[in-house]
Amino acid sequence: MIIKIVKIILSIVTMLFALLGLLRVISFDIANPIMFLALATLFVLRSIEYKKDRDNSGFILTIFTAIFLYIVVIYNVFIG
Repeated sequence: MIIKIVKIILSIVTMLFALLGLLRVISFDIANPIMFLALATLFVLRSIEYKKDRDNSGFILTIFTAIFLYIVVIYNVFIG
């Protein structure tokens, strides 16, 4: 139940910051990392659900996607 609520909140945050960045309400350099962090966290929650359902291919795919997004955010914020 709690994971479902967190997933809804993270989905709204992702869409909100994508929209704010695209409409240039706030700088895309600020909106992009927040959007990617929320999206990566969504993937982590989804991978937990895959692991509980014993779907190993879905788990591996979503966890690698989440790790990739976290690396992209770290690179853009601290290096780029």
